[in-house]
Amino acid sequence: MTFLPQIVAIACAMSYAACNIAARFGLKYSNPVTMTLVSFTTQTLVLGSIVLLSGSIPPLTYFPAVLFIAIGFVMPIIRTLTYIGVVKMGVSRSVSLRSSYPLFGALFALIFLDEEPQPLVLAGTVLVVAGSCFITWQRDASPSAGRWWYALFPLTAAIISGLIQPVVRYGLSFSRYPLFFTALVGATSLSVNLTALPLIRRVQRPVWDRKGLKSLIVASLFENLGFLLFVTAFGMAPVASVSPLIATSPMFVVFATLLIFRDLEHVSRGTIVGTLLTVAGTIAITLSR
Repeated sequence: MTFLPQIVAIACAMSYAACNIAARFGLKYSNPVTMTLVSFTTQTLVLGSIVLLSGSIPPLTYFPAVLFIAIGFVMPIIRTLTYIGVVKMGVSRSVSLRSSYPLFGALFALIFLDEEPQPLVLAGTVLVVAGSCFITWQRDASPSAGRWWYALFPLTAAIISGLIQPVVRYGLSFSRYPLFFTALVGATSLSVNLTALPLIRRVQRPVWDRKGLKSLIVASLFENLGFLLFVTAFGMAPVASVSPLIATSPMFVVFATLLIFRDLEHVSRGTIVGTLLTVAGTIAITLSR
C-alpha cells in the first residue's frame, strides 16, 4: 500500500497554509485585487514555462480541456473572495471557514442527488456549524475580529470550491496531466482577470507597494504549488482519501501563527476551538463519502 497520495495531500495543506500566512503579510500594504493578479501571473509564467521547457504538452481530448478552462473562469472569484476574507477576518479565522467546502458538497448531494443523510455527515455538519459560530461571532477588541457578515466572503469561496472538487476529479479521469492542467487554469484565469480589470478598477484598484510585493509573490508561489499538489492528489486517489488531509490547512495556519508568527495577528481561544471543530467536521463529512 502506498501513502504517496496522502503525503501529497498533506504537502498541499501545508503549502496553502504558507500561502495564506505570506498573503496576510503582503496584504497589509496591498489589496486582494493585486494579490489575485500576482497569483495568476506567477501561475501562468512559472508553470507554463515548466510545461514548455519540459516538452510535456500532452495529447489532449477536447472534453477535459474544456472542463479545466471552465475552472479557470471561476478561480478568480474564489481567490478574490478568499483574500478579501483574509483582509477582513484575519488569516486563521478566514482559512478555517474557507476549508469547510466538503460541507457544501455534502449538502449539494443531499439536495440535488437525493442522497440519504449519513450519521457522519450529520455529525460533521454540526461540528462545522459549531466551529463557524465560534470563529464568526467573537466579541473581542482584536483587529481581526471584524463583523459577522465578513464570514460570507470565505464561505462563498468554500461553496464554489465544493462544486469544483468533483469537476477536477472527473476531468482527471479522462486525462491525467496535472501540471499542464494547472498551467491551463492559470492562463485562463489570468486572461479573465486582465479582461475584467477595467471593470474591477471601478471597485478596487491594484496597489503595487514594494513593501508588500515580495510577500505577495511568495504567497502566490506557495498557492500555485498548493493548487498543483491539489490537482495531483485528486488524480492519484479518491476524494475521500485526500480531501480530509487537504482540509487540515487551517490547523497549520493556527499553529504557525501561535508558535512562529506571533506578531501577525491575535488568535483567540474561540478561533482555536472553532478551527478544531471545523477541521474535525470537515474530515467527518469527507470520510462519509
